[in-house]
Amino acid sequence: MSFAKNTKLLIVLLMGSFLMACSQSTNTNVPSFGNISFVNSGSPEAQAAFLSGVKALHSFQFDGARIAFEEAQSIDPSFAMAYWGQAMSDNHPLWAQQDKKAAAKALNRLAPTFEQRLAKSGSEKEQAYMTAIEALYFSSDDKLERDFAYSSALARMHEKWPTDHEISIFYALSLLGTMRPGDDGYRRQALAASIAMSVFKENENHPGAAHFTIHSLDDPEHAILALPAATVYANIAPSSAHALHMPSHIFLQLGMWNRVVNSNIEAYAAAVSNNKMLGLKEGREDFHTLSWLAYANLMLGHFDRAEENVAMALAAVERNPDDARIYYGYLNMRARHVIETGDCGETELKNADSNEGQHIAWVTAVGMCAAKDLDINTATAALNRLSMMREKTELSGKTYNALQIQVYEKELGALIKAMQGEFDGAVALAKEASIIELENMSAPSGPPVPMKPAAEMYGEILAAAGRYDEAVYAYKTSLNWVPNRTPSILGLSLVATKSGNVELAEEMQTKLQSTPGMNSDRFSASL
Repeated sequence: MSFAKNTKLLIVLLMGSFLMACSQSTNTNVPSFGNISFVNSGSPEAQAAFLSGVKALHSFQFDGARIAFEEAQSIDPSFAMAYWGQAMSDNHPLWAQQDKKAAAKALNRLAPTFEQRLAKSGSEKEQAYMTAIEALYFSSDDKLERDFAYSSALARMHEKWPTDHEISIFYALSLLGTMRPGDDGYRRQALAASIAMSVFKENENHPGAAHFTIHSLDDPEHAILALPAATVYANIAPSSAHALHMPSHIFLQLGMWNRVVNSNIEAYAAAVSNNKMLGLKEGREDFHTLSWLAYANLMLGHFDRAEENVAMALAAVERNPDDARIYYGYLNMRARHVIETGDCGETELKNADSNEGQHIAWVTAVGMCAAKDLDINTATAALNRLSMMREKTELSGKTYNALQIQVYEKELGALIKAMQGEFDGAVALAKEASIIELENMSAPSGPPVPMKPAAEMYGEILAAAGRYDEAVYAYKTSLNWVPNRTPSILGLSLVATKSGNVELAEEMQTKLQSTPGMNSDRFSASL
């Protein structure tokens, strides 16, 4: 049976179990996502729905949470925290996304003013929650300022009620919600991790404790500390696509590619079933997990399976021909496939006003393919396109995004020069790209963006220039930045051999060959 058929069968099986879990819940359409305790003033009849909503929030099942909180409201229309919960479902903290209008509408159904909402809140804690959500949505016109105000409100709650698990978990998440790409330091993540891990120690079935431990420690240096949480989170909330996916964040950092594959097969199936059950559009959680699945297959050398994953994304495009978000997700997956495999197929630099022509990774992939085919005109046109997109992004004030484009730009420029035999210029550009990435960007918490790690590209350019000792150092640097990445391990093995470091070369070869699920045949010829 093919990989795609296996995936389809799993979708059918998971859909059945998901619907069964829902049918066994007498008070809500949201299945159980772990165990929590949240004392509140709502009626006893509304508790099951409310708790299901909170647990769904902890696993970022925002649509299911909204449905559960609406059910709690229908059971007990005076239940203030049910309206708070619905408004919380309109905030997606780790993506800096909010629907202020929807949240305001939910809160205004409880009462039209903040003071009236406070009066309807049944306890001092509930009033504190209502004060915090007021800060989250209405304290400033600036989203980041609102996030800090919300986190400060929860910090005060945590100080007053330090043993309350729910306050602790929402505070930990609020700290993560103040982070932005490129932020310096690790203080807020460390505090969030310590709080989440403390709750996890006391309740290993708390979905938020496991979930936010993973998010807090999702980087190369700290990921190993989240492995206990990663190994159990999927079991805590097996009906949640996000919970099934999240352990793969840690597995990826640790090079456990087979487990990344398995996590995202299950997560993709759960996302598809959830979309069908709730009538949601494709292209969100399903595409996220599918892209991770494809990347893990690429790292294992199963290029055929990764190609099937891309084909599944293309099928979604064909089902939704007018959905730009889905097409963007497909292009993202296809660009990564091209960059990782060198299998260019039909790549073409489209007009600058087309979807493809505005897609940064796709323009880069086309340019890299053209450079390797010695089509320097097309490669240069792609390079110029990237330059224009970077300048436009800089003018819009999106500095971090502009840095990402600049890395792509310098990588492509380095490759063009290398293919023309201008190795001094190629090495200089590749080094510049590596410095920008390492000194100004956040370490990847998933498949790398930019898709080609700059230090890895630097190693490849140095190797092409015959500078093997320097290439060894570049590949080691890349593996510190993106741990256990197969192309860097392979590249390090090759340049170590060229530089005469047999021991290091053999260590890298053993690492590749001993990785569970690795398609060793794919890399044996190179080794």
